[in-house]
Amino acid sequence: MKYLIILASGAADDPIPELDGKTPLDAARTPGLDALAVDGKTGLIATQPDDLAMAEEVALLGALGYDPHAYFTGEAGLAAAAFDTRIGPERIAVRHNLATEADGAIADHAAGQITVPEAQVLVAALQGALDRPDVTFHVGRGFAGVTIVPSVRDGVPACVSVAEAMGRPTDEILPSGEGAEILRRIVNASREVFVEHDINRVRADLDENPATLFWPWGAGRPPVLPSFESRFKLTGAVVAAHESARGIGRLAGMEVPNVAEATATYKTNYAAKAECALEVLNTFDLVVIHAASPGDASLDGNAALKRQLIEDIDAHIVQPALDLAARSGDMRILFLATRHVATTARHPTRNAVPLAMFGPGVQAVRHARLSEAAAAEGELVIAQGHTLLQYFLRP
Repeated sequence: MKYLIILASGAADDPIPELDGKTPLDAARTPGLDALAVDGKTGLIATQPDDLAMAEEVALLGALGYDPHAYFTGEAGLAAAAFDTRIGPERIAVRHNLATEADGAIADHAAGQITVPEAQVLVAALQGALDRPDVTFHVGRGFAGVTIVPSVRDGVPACVSVAEAMGRPTDEILPSGEGAEILRRIVNASREVFVEHDINRVRADLDENPATLFWPWGAGRPPVLPSFESRFKLTGAVVAAHESARGIGRLAGMEVPNVAEATATYKTNYAAKAECALEVLNTFDLVVIHAASPGDASLDGNAALKRQLIEDIDAHIVQPALDLAARSGDMRILFLATRHVATTARHPTRNAVPLAMFGPGVQAVRHARLSEAAAAEGELVIAQGHTLLQYFLRP
């Protein structure tokens, strides 16, 4: 048996008036997802425990069968593993976003989806202004990345995630606690360095949101994960551009191939990602595809874009996977909306999210299409996200 897991970040949502009272998932044209649901099983799963950070990383750990209560050490500790960087005992990682600040609050968490080359120039300028060789910046998707800073003993600074910071006065929620002073200094330096930088002047001329703020969050150190193969007796691979998805894959000892056209932004090439994943499935027992952008569209308050991204995932990832499953006859597919991100509120929630499971040994029961409401009436109710994989893999 081969296993394919498709993770759509933040794809679950609330009903939205501009979509005629439907969610983006329900409003989207998704023949592939509907086929998974009609010929398989659906249900809801809790991926965001009440006692942990509300984070994509928590959902990703659970999706790969790792209990986040045991292995979640902060978002940045997982994302840092995606880069060739060492975090010693006197250093700590933080996630960072290059954001647009307006009227003292974050107005755009991704600075208009600023590109990798632009972000590299900006963080290089920030590095020069800081004159701190013990601070290193690692650019991931452009607007997002990882920064390594000195730590104070074993302390971890308290930081507000970029998603939870949206619309709040930034000066009231700056990093605090042990080791936070250097982070506050970087934030303040970014305001001075970025505001008149040529990159942002050009972006303004093009009517694109400028990157005016460096926002640190998710401080942590990498956990030690037992290898995926040792736990599940299966070889595995993760096809992703999102920093934390790649980092978790590497920490779990899984193959993490590079797909040049996969950017984890709105301009990513889902078809190239799917082509890589389905090719890798020839060699590995289980492959995970992570699509990062639906949740970002919610943080941007863009319901129409989120619907379009879900349709793109369906057309370029789900349907080719179904075609392969039909030809092979020995392949199971799992689709999971990793988190619920409310587009109207531009904020993630802890609501349970829909899943669909399809393939040999998965008996269809209800024959209903996939949506949040339909999944709520489905056969599967899974209270702990990290138990899903064992269920999916069962003989």
